[in-house]
Amino acid sequence: MIFCARRGNGRTQRKLLIGLLSVLGAAALPCPGFSQDIQYQADPDAAQKKTLLLKDFDPQPMLHAEKHEVPRARFPVIDMHNHVNDAGGVHAEDIPPAEVVRRMDRANVQTIVILTGMWGDKLQGVLDKMVKPYPGRFIVFAQMDYRKIDDANFSAEMVAQLDDAVRRGARGLKVLKDLGLGVRDKSGKFVGVDDPRLDPVWEECGRLGIPVAIHTSDPEAFWGPVDAHNERYEELIENPTWGFHDAKFPSKEKLLAERNHAIEKHPHTTFIALHVANWPENLDVVSAWLDKYPNMMVEFGAREAELGRQPRRSEKFFHDYQDRIMFGTDAEPEEAMYANYFRWLETTDEYFPYWGYPGQGRWEIYGMGLPDSILKKVYHQNAEKIFAQFKGLH
Repeated sequence: MIFCARRGNGRTQRKLLIGLLSVLGAAALPCPGFSQDIQYQADPDAAQKKTLLLKDFDPQPMLHAEKHEVPRARFPVIDMHNHVNDAGGVHAEDIPPAEVVRRMDRANVQTIVILTGMWGDKLQGVLDKMVKPYPGRFIVFAQMDYRKIDDANFSAEMVAQLDDAVRRGARGLKVLKDLGLGVRDKSGKFVGVDDPRLDPVWEECGRLGIPVAIHTSDPEAFWGPVDAHNERYEELIENPTWGFHDAKFPSKEKLLAERNHAIEKHPHTTFIALHVANWPENLDVVSAWLDKYPNMMVEFGAREAELGRQPRRSEKFFHDYQDRIMFGTDAEPEEAMYANYFRWLETTDEYFPYWGYPGQGRWEIYGMGLPDSILKKVYHQNAEKIFAQFKGLH
């Protein structure tokens, strides 16, 4: 027997219906005109239907949130971390210098620091191409030649090479992550970041008044197994040489301890610990380092994703260390890229893609809406102080 409860049937009919259902254990069936398609139990075959590949998964958020475009920074910007038209070919594409300057002008980027300038003739080529035709728009850093690491006079050679680079026009020294993770001496051992053979070089940077921009270690997930639990799975699959989950590599903690040891040994040299000291996943420990080492600065190149997903903690970090943080991107100088960074720093927009999403992980970021006083420091004032330390260099 099938009953259909209808409005206006009266109290007696409702009591009768309830009584019969309880006695018979019957389930009320939908009335004519009502859909029977909606089910409240999972499809038992759902697991077999989950065939969408991760690379094709591109969900579009349905969140209705405010969006404020910021194509031009509120204040002039110094991009402390870039590789455009460098000597080492970090960014494969060569962009005409005039086009780079056009993009900079539109975005209100005052100066770009090209970190990978190498040395000698290659360094000179970058200076001639980028710096001389556009005074004040580009700054170039030099690098060390680790091929000479086993020379008996390696330290003296690198100091002389650095002095030559500064005479040519270099304004800093860049250290790539291969120091600690790739450079080996003739014994086959990795050369540590705090290797004594490098001490004279760090000291010379301090004497010259030029900063050391140092990249040590990498994201924390790069030391984990590349499996379903790794939040940077896709990035590591595409770049397998970026993974260090192997006993042959030193741990992340060891590398960072070596870097900090070098910073501590040379208090008169300014070290720019790139990528938020390469532990933006742990701002508590980065804060402790900044407290301990007054000669440490940081920039946030390619770490917008990490900082942007923790807006409240990041905002506190920017407030606490507003005199120690500098703007950096580590990305090809595109107007859309800069606009994305400016939106993150200047607005309180919620849940939007970081630049390069989902390359570093499948999460979105939130704006911090930093006050003007902090924006000015981060955008250009802190960097200007770094380069004001030059002693008679032109």
